[in-house]
Order: sequence, then C-alpha cells, then structure tokens
Amino acid sequence: MYLSKHRVAITFLGISAFTAWTGDVQKSLKYSLILLGSVLVVVPLYRLSQLHPLHRFPGSKWNKITELAMLCYTVLGIRHKKLRSLHDRYGRVVQTGPNTLSFVSASAISSIHGSAHAPDKASAYEMQHLKGDGLFFLKDKASHNRRRRIWNRSFSEEAILGYQSALVGEIEHLFNCLLEKTSHKGKVDLVRLLPQYAYDSMNAVFFSGHAFNSLLDSDDPAGIAPQGTAFFRLSEIFTHIQPLFHFLMLIPGIGSLMDFEKLSIRAAEAWFKKGPTFRDGISYWFEGDEFQPKLPPEDLAIESETILLGGADTLGSTTTMLCYFLLTHPQWIPILREQLELHNVFDETGHPDAHLLNNLDSIPLIEAFVQETLRLGTLLPGLPRVVPKGGMTIDGYDVPGGTIVTVPVWSYHVDAEYFPNPRKFDPERWIEEGKFVVQAPLMAFSVGTFNCVGSKLALTQLRILLAMAVQKLDITLVEGFDAEKFWNGIRNTRTHDFVEPMWVRVAKRNSPA
Repeated sequence: MYLSKHRVAITFLGISAFTAWTGDVQKSLKYSLILLGSVLVVVPLYRLSQLHPLHRFPGSKWNKITELAMLCYTVLGIRHKKLRSLHDRYGRVVQTGPNTLSFVSASAISSIHGSAHAPDKASAYEMQHLKGDGLFFLKDKASHNRRRRIWNRSFSEEAILGYQSALVGEIEHLFNCLLEKTSHKGKVDLVRLLPQYAYDSMNAVFFSGHAFNSLLDSDDPAGIAPQGTAFFRLSEIFTHIQPLFHFLMLIPGIGSLMDFEKLSIRAAEAWFKKGPTFRDGISYWFEGDEFQPKLPPEDLAIESETILLGGADTLGSTTTMLCYFLLTHPQWIPILREQLELHNVFDETGHPDAHLLNNLDSIPLIEAFVQETLRLGTLLPGLPRVVPKGGMTIDGYDVPGGTIVTVPVWSYHVDAEYFPNPRKFDPERWIEEGKFVVQAPLMAFSVGTFNCVGSKLALTQLRILLAMAVQKLDITLVEGFDAEKFWNGIRNTRTHDFVEPMWVRVAKRNSPA
C-alpha cells in the first residue's frame, strides 16, 4: 500500500512535469514562430526601405530582399546571362543582392580593380579546406603582393620560354590522340579531350609530370577533369550561402565533391618525392634567398590546387571555346594559315621556329582571334570585391563600406558601347590598318593588383595551340552539329560546363607548310 501510494505520487508528479515541460515547449515554439515571422517581415521591409544604405540603387525588389534568386541562377549556370539582362533593364549599376552591387563600365573596372586604392577581395575567396596560404585565397593586397612575388618568377618570359618544349610536346600529344581516336571511332569529342589535354599540360609544365598519369592516355578514369569543374561549381554556389559552407561539407555526397583538394595534396607530395626533371614552374618557387623569399613547403598543396584549377580547368574551358569559334567560323582558317606562312612560323617540314612560336602575338590575326575568343567566350559573372570602411566612389555613386561590388565580366564584354555588334564573333574588330589594336580592355584575366598571374602563360598556350592546329590539322565538325544548341547549352559557375558534346573529325593536313 505504501509503495502503491508512492507510485501514484511519482506518476502524478511525472505527468505534471511532462505537462509543464510540454507547456514550456509549446510556449517556446510559439515565441520562436512569432520571432521568425517578425524577422521574415521586418528584414524585407528594412531592405526595401530608405533606411537601407543601398536604397537609392536600382534593382528588382526580390534581389534587394534576398540572395535566393542569384543562388538559383548560379545553380542553373545562367547568372552571367541574367546579370546582362538586369543591366539592360536598370542601366550601368544594379543591386543584385541585399549587399551587392554590379557595375558595367570601364571606369568601374578602374575603380574596383585597376586603381592603387582598389578594394580587397570579398569573403567569397575564403571557402577552402586546405591548410596554408594560397595566392588565390589571399584577400588583402599586402599579403597577396608578397605571395605574388614568388609566383611571378614562374611566369617570366625566361620561364615561359623554358616551358616551350613541354608545351609543344603536350599539344603534339593531343593531336596524336585526336588522330588516333578519329581513326578508330570515326569521330572524337573535343569537350572531353581538351580538358584532359589542359590538365596534362599544366602537370608537365609545373609538376614535371608527377601529379598524375596522362589523362589523354588513360581517358581520365578517375574523373580528375570533371572533379575540377565540380569543385569550381560548388565553390561558386557557396558564395551565396557562405555561412553554410563548412556545415554542408559534412553532408555525404557533397563533401566528396571536394576530393579535388586530395588530388592537390597528392600532387604536391609527388613533386617533393620525385623532384623536378627540368626547371619546371614549381622549381622557381623554391629558388629564393634572403632577397627573394621562397615558398613555405607547407603551402605547396594549396598552391597546387590553384595551379590545377586556375591553370588546367580554365585552360580546358578556353581551348574548347577557341575550337568552337574556329570550327563554326571556318572562313578564318585559310587566312590564319596564310599569316603563319607569311611570318615563316613553320619550316618546310612543319617544325615550328622556337623564337617565333613564343612571339605569336606579333601576328595580328592570331592575337585578334585569341582576344576575340576571350571576349565572347569568357562567361564569368564577376570577381567580387568588398568596399573598405569609409566607402568609395564608383561611377559617381557613393558606395558605403562593406558593400560587395563587382563588374560582371561577360556583361561588360558584350556591351555595345565598348564592343559594337557585341554578340558577333569578329576578330577583325581588333585589327586596324593591318595591326592589332586594343579596342577596350578585357576582363578575362582581370586587371590591377589581383589580375591573373598566369595570363602570359595562358595566352602563349592558346596562341601555340591555335597556330599548330590550323597548320598541322584538318578539323571539321560532324554532320548535324548544332552550333546554336551547343552555345545555349554552355553553363558557367566560375567555370564552363558544356552540356553538349563537340564531335569532330581530325586528319593530318596534306600540305602542312
């Protein structure tokens, strides 16, 4: 009886406690919902009100309230197109997010990227897991400049001339693969092979070939090239949801997309273990003294990631665009060949002159073709910068500190004020009186302090590939290739993602010289 009474009492107390706890939970849930509802009402009202520091800038109400729209466009790979349409509607400056402004003008390029007082990189460059300091991820100008001095040695004229044998060797390797696959299968997909060539090329030039086995020979069974594209895509998407970056990396299936970082670690370890076979790109980083700082060894992995992504993935995309424009505008091929023969770039056996091959920019049409490819084929939505405390003036607008500002690259490249008839691929726009003339500065490699350190090497690779391809090969698109469908199927999330294949037939030229 005694125990029974106690059980009743305990049961009663338990029910009372549970009821009280349930009541507390219900109250907490109620207050949480009220708070959430208030936030969902107050925040949008504030962002649309004159109290918001960006209230005077034009833009859609939806974009002023949330980053969600731009996130969706980024996931779909069409943000570059949407930004162009927003500027067509609102003008030279448009608000694209609660704290983001987009400018399209040459003066904005100078203010945001080119001037000595240009702002630092935005926090979008913080999203990486590897330890150490990497050039691409350094946001402030002082730190970036210190690391840039180490990198510059790898991209000097002397260094690039020293890479020429490796560059030409990888291009010839590509040509042999194209010819072999065409012979066996009747056609070959450039969308698949050109990225493989790009990774092989950067592996040869910077890692002495130690980072991985040839992707062209193996057809990339590990999917290294697609991994790079996926890594770029994911990092671009995370620029719109930065607070969730480290949390989402724990989700199965998403974190695996960051496997590219493991490749960078393996590449660095392989270079240290096997050593350079010639004065490759990485060699220059460790040749410092008390006056020329060396790269800290622990930073090689993260810098390897920069080389493989910024060098190989971008080169693969750009060479694909180069071939697309060349093959869909075949009228330029005989003219390019004529210019190469006029300048005696190749001898009677088809062997290139080493000095002339490194100075192909002196041939106006070669340079014009490459620049026009970069103009129309660089689909980047922009390179974000953060306005310093105290604000700054851009295009006559006073922009408050902390604002993210950008110049959408493709939107600027297809602006009729700077490039008449901008959607037309026309290398002649760069030529006046038989000479190459810069019509307006391009943003393909950015400008100013944070411009691409590897631009000279990239341009050299593009020129050599173009010259050797038109001189040594006959490349034709297969019947039924839909150029418009291919173009409309290109997505961009800081890297190109080609939805459609580019099937071609490749044969040796009957008269290579």
